[in-house]
Amino acid sequence: MDARQRRSRERLHQAVLRLAEERPVTQVSVSELAREAGVHRSTFYEHASSPDDLLRQALMADLDELRNQLLDAPAGDLDQVVSEVTIGVMRHIEKHIGIYRRDLAYTSEVGLRSMLGAHFLESGRLLLDLARRRIEVPVTGVPDEVAAEIAARLVADGTVGAIAGWLERPELSIDDFMRVYVQMLPQWWPLGLTAGKS
Repeated sequence: MDARQRRSRERLHQAVLRLAEERPVTQVSVSELAREAGVHRSTFYEHASSPDDLLRQALMADLDELRNQLLDAPAGDLDQVVSEVTIGVMRHIEKHIGIYRRDLAYTSEVGLRSMLGAHFLESGRLLLDLARRRIEVPVTGVPDEVAAEIAARLVADGTVGAIAGWLERPELSIDDFMRVYVQMLPQWWPLGLTAGKS
């Protein structure tokens, strides 16, 4: 992607985030997004197939940047970095709280629930790889790697459910969420990866 395309993508991302804060992205047209970003409609289609696709891309760009911090973390500092990245994700959600409050619902057509679930699943796999750990969930008659994959998905989707619950309780801070979250993680989740679980 050349510099011009990167600038167009960035302008489109900023535009969709602004408009999606105001109203559901399903009510935003491609023409409106292009106008808001100062690009042509054809440029929009070079980057996304629909406004909700563009919204997911814009949010994922921010989340991917946070996850990249894990790749740079020294092995000894991994637990601290996990905590910082998790808090960073919560701040990202808080920054875009209008979008997430509306579009993380089960009934939303935007797909933020599955987007976040996929993000946390990939992050969990990356963490386990970096820490050289395996999820050990022995289940009679089920291969260990299958049980571990199901367990990782449970944690990822459960994390999204916990965030959805937090979004419904505006009186709770990110610190409140983190205290609940680390206590609710399953016992079989590697303790060193629970961002301070005691």
